[in-house]
Amino acid sequence: MLNIENIKNNVKNLKKNLSSLNIDSIFLEKDGKLDKVFYNDECLHELRSCSKILVAMAIGIAIDKGMFSLDTIIYPSLERIVNITNRSNLDKIKKWKVRDLLTHTSGYEKQMMSESYIQDIDKNNLLDYALNYDIPFEVATRFAYNNVEPFILSVFFQEKFNINLTDFIKENIFDKLGISEFRWDNYGKYCPASTGLYLRHSDFHKIGLLLLNNGRYNNCQVVPEKWINEMCSIQLETPSAYKPERLLPKIGVGYYTFISKDGFIFRDGSNGQYIIVNKIRNLLITIMSSEKDMKNVTEILRSLI
Repeated sequence: MLNIENIKNNVKNLKKNLSSLNIDSIFLEKDGKLDKVFYNDECLHELRSCSKILVAMAIGIAIDKGMFSLDTIIYPSLERIVNITNRSNLDKIKKWKVRDLLTHTSGYEKQMMSESYIQDIDKNNLLDYALNYDIPFEVATRFAYNNVEPFILSVFFQEKFNINLTDFIKENIFDKLGISEFRWDNYGKYCPASTGLYLRHSDFHKIGLLLLNNGRYNNCQVVPEKWINEMCSIQLETPSAYKPERLLPKIGVGYYTFISKDGFIFRDGSNGQYIIVNKIRNLLITIMSSEKDMKNVTEILRSLI
C-alpha cells in the first residue's frame, strides 16, 4: 500500500543502511489527497534538470499561441548572434527543428553542458561553446541526454520574440499557479532553461499537478491538454538510457519527460529532485533532496509502487 507513512518508514530503514540519505521533503498526492513530510525546513531549493519540464510546457503554450511549430527551424534565429568556427557542425545545426531539441536528438554524442563542463566558461559565450562543440551524429537519429538543447531553445525563443523565457514562464505558468517566489538567474542574458531554477517544494508540486491533471490547475487550463499528452507519451525509445535494475527504468522520452514502466512518467534532476506521475493510479509524488546518489532517492519507493 502506498501512503506517506510507508514512505517515511522506508526512509528510516534506508538511513540505517546507508552512510547518508539526504532527503529534504516528500509530497504524496493520491486521488486528490495530499500528504507531506519535511526533513528540513521548506525553502527555495534548486530543481536542477527538473526545470526542463517547465521549458517543455512553455514551448507547448507558445505553439498553442501560434508563435511557431514543432517543425520550426532554429538556425535563422541564431545565425546573427553566433560564430560557428567548427564548419562540420553547420549543416547539422541548420537542420535543427524545435522537436529535435525537445527529444535530445540534435546530434551531440553526450552531455557537455552540465555545471562541471561549463564552470570555467564565460556564460556570455555559452552559445558559441555549444555550437562549436563537435556534433558527430545526424540530427533526429540518436538520443543523447544533454543540457544544451533546452538552453538553445531558450536562446531561440528570446532572439525570435525578444522575450526572456523566464518572463514567459512567469506570465503563462507561475502567475496562474500562484507562484510568486522563485529564483532563476540568467546565463549571460538568457534563461539557462536546463538548470538553475529555485522553487519551494509546495510550488514545485504544482508543476507535477499540471502533468497529472492534463495541464489544469484550479479549473484553469494552464498548459494545453493535447500538449501534456504529447509530453507524457513516448516520442522516442531510449535503449541507451534503460537500466532495468532501477525502480523507474527509462524506456523512452516524451518532451523533457521520461516514460517508464507500468504507466509511470517522471522527470528527475541532479541530487535527487523528482516529479513522478501515474495518471492511471491518479498519483503524484514529488521529492526534493540533496542526495548525490540519486538511485538511493527512488529506493524509498521500492516495493510501494
